[in-house]
Amino acid sequence: MLLILTNSLDATADYLVSVLQRRGIAYLRFDTDTSLPKTELSFTKDGPRLCFRGTWRRPEDFGNVWYRRPERLKAEWEDQAAEEKFALDEWSAALEGFLAHVPKPRWMNHPSCNVLASHKVHQLTTATSFGLPVPDTLVTQDATQLRQFFTAHDGAIVAKPMASGYVERQKDQVDSLIYTNRVRPADLECLDDLRACPTLFQEYIDKRSDVRITVVDSHFCAAELLAADSDGKQRCDVRRNNMEDVAYRRVALPEDVECKLRRLTEHYSLRFAAIDMVIDTRGEWFFLEINPNGQWAWLDLAGGMDIAARFVESFTEG
Repeated sequence: MLLILTNSLDATADYLVSVLQRRGIAYLRFDTDTSLPKTELSFTKDGPRLCFRGTWRRPEDFGNVWYRRPERLKAEWEDQAAEEKFALDEWSAALEGFLAHVPKPRWMNHPSCNVLASHKVHQLTTATSFGLPVPDTLVTQDATQLRQFFTAHDGAIVAKPMASGYVERQKDQVDSLIYTNRVRPADLECLDDLRACPTLFQEYIDKRSDVRITVVDSHFCAAELLAADSDGKQRCDVRRNNMEDVAYRRVALPEDVECKLRRLTEHYSLRFAAIDMVIDTRGEWFFLEINPNGQWAWLDLAGGMDIAARFVESFTEG
């Protein structure tokens, strides 16, 4: 049986579950924000057991664990009282103890592997060590250093977030999305706020296209994403406009690029990865980042890929 660890609002999990149901594949979906009241856990000398919706299961019952998008545990009785927080902490410890009995190779991906692979700066260093071309990068809080970097690249640089790029505001305010943006000369006039946090800057790549590469158990699926700005050039950040004007097409990975990406995913012990690269106007491929828990369902639904089939193969073939 497949165990899916996610949350109740995860549309990607909804999509794959619909595929699993059509294929008659057994699964247990555990939504960490809603499933707790339906759950009971036990541990004796015979080992741990988990009861969900009235059925008891052991760790060995799960051939694969898809670690998708779990959130912190929630319960119907939860409030801010110290006792409720204590109870949720106990639940977390018990569930983590149960899941720790599932061998690491059965996870897609194991949480510890996701953590190691989630640091953007380390990704760039590692990708470079495997021979993948990476845009010249600067992380700084120093205004002088930024201006020197800007001059060195003739003003062709971008700024991008290192974390999620999502700013969650108070209930009466609109949340913000931070995209990759060109840095203009006017942006350098006042850099007092640069001291607030380390910020990532990269040389601007004159792109032919963006490429999203999805890896599922060593199978690579590459989709070229095309979206033009008003000047006819590939958009700086293809995610703008809610990606409604993006055109998709399958693209073959150059053999040397696939080999280096394979080494990268093996280095981080990832069964799944979403990798972003760009192809410049001369045809050279540049690595941007690897997301160990990235989105992919939209590539099937909007781009005509069939990544879900690869998940099905992985979960049914062991």
